Amino acid sequence: MNAAVARLRPWLLAAGLLAAMALATARTAAPEVPPQVDTVATGGEWRSARDSGVLRIVIVHQGFEHVHSRLWIEWLAVGERGAPRRVARVLVKELSNGMNVIDTGGRGETFQDGRIRLRATHTYSHERSDITIETGKPGQYKLP
Repeated sequence: MNAAVARLRPWLLAAGLLAAMALATARTAAPEVPPQVDTVATGGEWRSARDSGVLRIVIVHQGFEHVHSRLWIEWLAVGERGAPRRVARVLVKELSNGMNVIDTGGRGETFQDGRIRLRATHTYSHERSDITIETGKPGQYKLP
């Protein structure tokens, strides 16, 4: 039994070294996210005549005394090799005017049937409201 363990020892050491190197590479290969980014969420689906894919939202909080949010919607398509690519990206100007703090409201159902459901809190009055954004073709959205 000791001879078998002695023969496996170099392989076990090599496997441990490779695992440690993979972990170190994963830490350094992660994309850099700016500190202002509060939320990135991906879900839902979109389709057009040329492409299809998933939606992603990016919420950035700005300010100090009166925090407010900026919200972007992105349309991502998955390429042949499985690497996603951004097809379109828009700033939701109606909600990024310095008057709202936006979040997902702790919902597990942020993305539903081409809609994005969020919660907004007014920066000054602290009034809360539920927001639904209807998405369309890449780059198109509307607030009902």
